[in-house]
Amino acid sequence: MQEIITSFTGKYGFTKAEVMAEIEAVFSSMLSRWYGLQVMVFFRADLGLDAVAYNDSGGVIMQTLIDFCHIKGRKTLLRYLEDSLAKAAVLKETALYKCYEKELRWGNVVGRDKEKNLLVEIEVMQNQPVIAVCPLNRIGVHERNSAEFLKGRMRAFHLRRVEPVFLNGTPRLKVIVDRVSKTLVENLLKTNLGAEEEKIQLRCVKRYVGHKSIVLTTKPLPKKAIIAVDRELKERVQVKIVKPLD
Repeated sequence: MQEIITSFTGKYGFTKAEVMAEIEAVFSSMLSRWYGLQVMVFFRADLGLDAVAYNDSGGVIMQTLIDFCHIKGRKTLLRYLEDSLAKAAVLKETALYKCYEKELRWGNVVGRDKEKNLLVEIEVMQNQPVIAVCPLNRIGVHERNSAEFLKGRMRAFHLRRVEPVFLNGTPRLKVIVDRVSKTLVENLLKTNLGAEEEKIQLRCVKRYVGHKSIVLTTKPLPKKAIIAVDRELKERVQVKIVKPLD
């Protein structure tokens, strides 16, 4: 069992304690189903496993120790354990990535899927590249057939959503990005403000994708920041100065 624990900690990125807890939970659930009784599985100090079945006999709880050496279907138990760990690993990764939703990410276009959705390699977390999907309807009509989105081009994206999905029964992390969000305009402007970002409040209140974005700000924006966003999104940025920004 020690070898199995070590193998799974390396494969799924869990701590030893997390893997042991998952083993206890999965084995308890499966054995309870097989025996038709409540079965509790737990590790001993030597990392061996004990399984105890609890049976209510006339109001008296009887405990029976199950010998793991004689349990049939141990390969099935390990397969269920691996499936459970794979799901847990994706859920853990999803939880880590969720806090980065709504942020700006630069992505390298790697291709398109059968539905013409854009496939983009991005780093949600530093040095951890993933392939994100930018749905075709989340790309402005003016950009959908642009050479700016050919394979190998680097473009700015709004990190729209991170969610766990099943692909042919296998759990996977799905990262969805877009090019049409108002937040993308805001984040691009902030990125190009540099040190001035902390002194200026801004909000994109309306966006007509491919035509114009209307941005409210508490101070004039540097021309270079406006031009940079204009060039990246291929639309005009109209700035209105207001005080204060509600």
